Amino acid sequence: MKHCFHSGRKNTLSKKLIAMFFCAAVPISTCIAADDVTPSIELNSKAMLFSFSGLSVLGAGAFNGGFGGKYFIMNSLALRGSLQFLTASQSTPANPPAGVTGTDGSISATQFGLTAAMEYHLLKTRVSPYVGGGLSITTTSTENKNPVTGTTAQTTTKNSAAGETVGSTVYHAGLGLGINGLAGVEFFITKDISLAAEYQLGYSLLSRYDQSIGAATTKEGSLNSFGISSTGLLTLAFYF
Repeated sequence: MKHCFHSGRKNTLSKKLIAMFFCAAVPISTCIAADDVTPSIELNSKAMLFSFSGLSVLGAGAFNGGFGGKYFIMNSLALRGSLQFLTASQSTPANPPAGVTGTDGSISATQFGLTAAMEYHLLKTRVSPYVGGGLSITTTSTENKNPVTGTTAQTTTKNSAAGETVGSTVYHAGLGLGINGLAGVEFFITKDISLAAEYQLGYSLLSRYDQSIGAATTKEGSLNSFGISSTGLLTLAFYF
């Protein structure tokens, strides 16, 4: 039986990328059948992490969002962390009637986040299931400038209590905290490249920022949730 990849010590970035795309192009059953891949799961193993999932709606609980790293402090136990950043904006045209001036509006949202988690690998095989837990903290702010026509003054709403929708995503302004347990599976495409998918169970709290409309300020309460995350996290890891 042919193997998906030939083992070797030349682990250049170009060869890793070629291997990743080659494995994606051939049938999955063929790749899984290859048994010559020894995962990089051992003491002092390190990896760069890239997640395909963004921040969650409440801004808490997405441990792999953004760019991060992982380090094995024991043969089967790893610590990981990530830095998250997201900015989104869209314009809202004024569409004034003929002969009347207008000023377009805009909606924007900005998010920052830090996450830390621990994962324990149950098997040190090519398909490696793991369990663990982690913490996350995020901050989200929003701004909405309404479109106006003629001499009407434009109003700016910051951190709307109802949230702001940019595209199809609703952003709620506030400071988010998350405490989660997690379970997932890491599949090693090659010794040094893997894809991991996981689900999370935990508690998320969003302490909302005060809403301001012009000079008026309104205090807001908090939002919280508990349950299995509905967002599937898919993470690409490069070990070195």
